[in-house]
Amino acid sequence: MKRVALPLIVLLSVVLGSLLAYAVPDRVRIPRVNAEAAGPLPHAVFSHRGHNQYQCYTCHPSMFPQARLGFTHEQMNKGRFCAQCHNGKAATAVADTACEACHAP
Repeated sequence: MKRVALPLIVLLSVVLGSLLAYAVPDRVRIPRVNAEAAGPLPHAVFSHRGHNQYQCYTCHPSMFPQARLGFTHEQMNKGRFCAQCHNGKAATAVADTACEACHAP
């Protein structure tokens, strides 16, 4: 019985891990905080696939809640949200990134 239990546990872990990957949306639209100030740019979009080298707990819930939350460039300029990593050291700074990299249709 013990010989069967370990492979079964491994198989279940792989299946559950795969299902969890499908439960996470690839692209998440960031809600606008102030639509009038946003101008003609589309909503910012976050790509989980583009950040898949990190585990979920790297950002959730410390940097971002697991519910969509709008935030501003002013907040990022103060080192919050995306700018915790996109600070010019860990990753390209928000200020040095083309608008279209995040504000994609």
